[in-house]
Order: sequence, then C-alpha cells, then structure tokens
Amino acid sequence: MKIYRFLIIVAIALLTTNSCKTDVELQTGEIKIIDLAGAVGGGKEVKISEVADDIKYVALETTDSSLIGMGAKVITGNDRIYVRSRNSTFYDFKVFDLNGKYLFTFNRTGRGTEEYSAMSQIEIDPVTGGFMVFDMMPLITNNSLSSWFFKMYDKNGNYLKNIDVPQINDGRLEFVKRLNENLFVSSVGSSSKEPLKIHGAAFDSLSNIVYEIPLAAIPEYATKESYVESIGIGITTSEGKRYSTYPPSIRPFKNIVRFVNIYNDTIFTLDQSLNYFPSFVINYENYANTSLDRSGITHIKGKHITLDPLSYVESNRFILMNFIMRDYAHEPYDEYIQGKNRVVTVPRTNCYGIYDKQTGFFNLMNQPVKGKLGFREDLKNGPPFIPAHISKDDFASALFSAVQIIEHAEVYEVKGELKEIVSKLKDTDNPVVAIAKFK
Repeated sequence: MKIYRFLIIVAIALLTTNSCKTDVELQTGEIKIIDLAGAVGGGKEVKISEVADDIKYVALETTDSSLIGMGAKVITGNDRIYVRSRNSTFYDFKVFDLNGKYLFTFNRTGRGTEEYSAMSQIEIDPVTGGFMVFDMMPLITNNSLSSWFFKMYDKNGNYLKNIDVPQINDGRLEFVKRLNENLFVSSVGSSSKEPLKIHGAAFDSLSNIVYEIPLAAIPEYATKESYVESIGIGITTSEGKRYSTYPPSIRPFKNIVRFVNIYNDTIFTLDQSLNYFPSFVINYENYANTSLDRSGITHIKGKHITLDPLSYVESNRFILMNFIMRDYAHEPYDEYIQGKNRVVTVPRTNCYGIYDKQTGFFNLMNQPVKGKLGFREDLKNGPPFIPAHISKDDFASALFSAVQIIEHAEVYEVKGELKEIVSKLKDTDNPVVAIAKFK
C-alpha cells in the first residue's frame, strides 16, 4: 500500500510544522489511526446510552405556514431547530425554537438585490445563527461572468450584505463555510479548465485569500479529462478541456473544520490560526479504492470500501462515518423508497462506523433493526438514531416523519415525552426531532 505509507510520512511531516492544535490533537500529540480494515467482517450493536447522556423528542408545530417539504434535513444550534426541505421547485428553511414552536420560514428567492436564485446553496451561519447563501447564478456583465458571491442574512432572515468569493487561477471556489467573524473557508468546484494547484482557500471578509489549502493525493484512476460545451444564461461558451478536481468535503467541528476526501485516507484540519495539519488516517489496507479497472463496480458490488464524506459528523469524543461496503458488507439490506406511483426497492451495503477519540477504538455499527442504520435507542425506546448534525455543544439531531414515529410506536413501547407525543400525533403532522446530548 504505497499510497497509505506515503500519506503517513506526509502527515507526520506536516504535524511537526504546526504547533497550534485543537484540544483533541493536543491530548496525544500524534495522528490517530481509524482502523477500518480491522473492523471489516464483523460489527457491534451500539446503544445510544453508550454515547449520549440523554435524548429528547420535539414535535415540530404543524400549521399551514410551517409544513415541511420533501427531503427534509435538520440542524440544531443557536437555540433553534432549522429544517431544510424542498417545496415545489425551491428549497427553504423552516425555523423553530427548541420546543418546536414555529418561528418563520427563510426563503428569499427572487430577482431583487436582496434575493437569490432558486439554484442556490444555503448554509446556517454558525457565528450569528443567520444564513449564508451561495448563489449558483453569478452576476453577468457585458455578456460575461463578472463575479461569484454569497449573501449574508441575520438570524431573522434580513439581508445584510454580499461578500465576493475570491477568484483563483485554476478552478473556482464554490462551497463556503464560516470559521469566525472574519474568516471563511471554501473548497473548489468539481471541475477546472486547468489542473488544480490547490483544493481550496481561506479568506477574510474583504475577500482576501489568507491561506491556500494544499492538494490532497488522489489515486491514478481518478484523474480524468473531458471536453465540455456549456450554454449559460445569456451567454454561450465552449469550455474545451475540463479536469475533474475531486474536492474535499468541508466538515465543521466546533471552531475548526475538517477536510474529508472520498479518494484520500487522511482527514486534515484547519484551525482559526490557519494551521493546517493531518488529524486522522483511515486504515483501509486491502480494502482501499485503488483498482485501475473500474468496470463492474457499483454501490453494491466491488472489491473496495468507500467513505461517504458528507456523512461525516463529529462530537467532542466520537466520529461517525458512513461506509459503502460493497462485497464486504456483513449486513446488506434493502431500502424502500416511495416513488411517484410505487415503492422502489434499492439494495444497499452501507454501514456506519463509530470512532472513539478517547479510547482509539473503531467499530462498524450493526443494524438495531433490520434495514435501519444507527444506534439502538434504549433511553426512550425510539427509532434507530443516527445524527444528521452535531452542534458545537455536542447536541446531535435526527429527524423522523410522523408516520415513522407512529409505526415505530405500534411495535415498540416508547417512553417519556415520546409516548406523550405519539398519543397526539397524526400521520399528516410535521416531523419529530430527536436531540441527543453526546458525552
């Protein structure tokens, strides 16, 4: 495994050049190994009581104004519950207090100077509790693209200002996260006209680049060129040769960010002092994604394991990651997805893994219920729990539809406030949020 050994050497070299680390890294002074290879072939059922002190359930208020749409995702923080979902042709955020009372809907789609197009990426501002909107439709001046920017809104959804996204020589910065009042970080987009020299950048509120994120190593087979012709709004451009960039996913953790890449086994960290260093290495060994022959590989078949970077969530003590196990799945299952006119059965080999930063142990998580991933919820006897988001103060949140809760309670004897919620819940009601306080 030449790639793996090379990354370890690079990681050690980088570690020695950075003196400022997070509390977790300072505890050991070394790069931590997440031993995926050692866990393959077995698993462990993990109870929520092993990782959390408590879990509570919050029924989101159901009104004509607060109805949650399709593809709902939940985020907790800033004493609020934010639910992103799709309604008609656009996404919006419904905002609730921690008791589930509906506050307002954030949706500023339109053509005005304080509005954004429906093709926009919306982030919760971790500093203010407001909103950051990266508009995928750039300003066009004199039949050419003039700038990329994102809009800032306060916690009540009021427009504040635009911030230009800095231009780089090769590629384009697209996915913006906020580190503090005056510092933002962004990775590059998925393609570039020239081979990349960096994988992202940190910049200040005046759009000055203050740090460039180094390129992460990718396997040989992932390097691809293509020829693309594109037609833009109001302009026609022949793009010519394009290069796939394979950018890392930026995963915020407290006051730092992690960089997680599907093609790289090392998880890097950028802190607020602009120290960039490796923190974790996933030990894939013979399960690494290295074959030059890509024929016959699907999400359920193949001789390698892949991490889904977007599944990465982290608390002060634990890291949770979703792996596509393919031929090495010890608990393959079927997912049933409601289509327009019928239920579609989709085979899956996904399996979550949990890494304990305190002990160094890594386990693949067995399904507490066949076909359901996550922790066995043994505190209130609720549905299997896997957090979509973990806040800075270690509150992990997951969203369940009213139907999911009702059907679960028909089989299992739920307890506490969940039992009371079920007694009043209708299948047309808004979802229920589960919030666990991680240890």
